[in-house]
Amino acid sequence: MTTPPFSIAALVAVLIGGCQFRPNGGDVAVDAPPTDDASAGDAAESSADASLADASLLDALSGIDARPADARPIDATDCPTACTLCRGDGTCQIDCGPGGCSNGVTCPAGRPCVVNCIGTAACETGVVDCTLATSCDILCMGTDACDAGVNCAGAACRVTCQGDAACQDGGVDCTAAICDIRCSGSSACQSHACCNGLSCGNSCSSNSGGCCSCSGC
Repeated sequence: MTTPPFSIAALVAVLIGGCQFRPNGGDVAVDAPPTDDASAGDAAESSADASLADASLLDALSGIDARPADARPIDATDCPTACTLCRGDGTCQIDCGPGGCSNGVTCPAGRPCVVNCIGTAACETGVVDCTLATSCDILCMGTDACDAGVNCAGAACRVTCQGDAACQDGGVDCTAAICDIRCSGSSACQSHACCNGLSCGNSCSSNSGGCCSCSGC
């Protein structure tokens, strides 16, 4: 039997009245309860507060390596004349062989610095000054390699004095946030090895006649 046109029209009217078509193919009920504007506002405000709290936590966890969002990266192609070479990340590397930097070394400001004083009297009569760099890694290896002493600062500083009298007369002064000092060899660091004017404690190790003491040995 053929369905009367009235019945089809009525059925279509009922379906249209009960549903609303969405472009993604889903249907939503027309009689859904209205949104409480005040509750929605409170939820949005709470979400914004949570986002601010998360951002503050991330800033706190960034620690000593935090950089401003608009900070420009170091240009490795702009290498200061004091550097033997500049690494890909902009680190200044200064290499001194036996007697090669007898008047000392000064690291350029605002970038990490690596100093290699390797060999007898490599950096003997002048201080190795790494106080303006962002971090320092200094190797004094050999007799009297850095005899006039080492000064370093920045976020972190690692100093290795290895050899007889390697850092004997000037000692080592670290004012960095993190210090790691190693004195190995007869009279190495004999004058003193200090962290921020205080005993370096576990951050300084010595053997074979090396010294870890603000008052010297």
